[in-house]
Amino acid sequence: MLTSKQRQFLKAQAHRLKPVMHVGKGGVTSAQAAELDIMVDSLELVKIKINQNSFEDETSAVAALCAAVPGLEHVWTIGHTMLFFRPSRTRETRYPLPG
Repeated sequence: MLTSKQRQFLKAQAHRLKPVMHVGKGGVTSAQAAELDIMVDSLELVKIKINQNSFEDETSAVAALCAAVPGLEHVWTIGHTMLFFRPSRTRETRYPLPG
């Protein structure tokens, strides 16, 4: 579980990032969750955007992704953009969290 100080740090780091995945009309699929599991291991901090034509809302997309990807932490949602974090399991983290 992230503290408010850690969330603030991650939001500042994510400001320059572009969304790496888009959730479309079909909602969150198992293939997207599997791809996110691979991506988040190398990128650690990822933005995901929900397209306008999607029938899924942000709350259900966050719940589906956090349930499908082990260890994934939801940092924040603003508009249709969500930010997720998980420290890398294979190498040292690029984003050492403040205590």
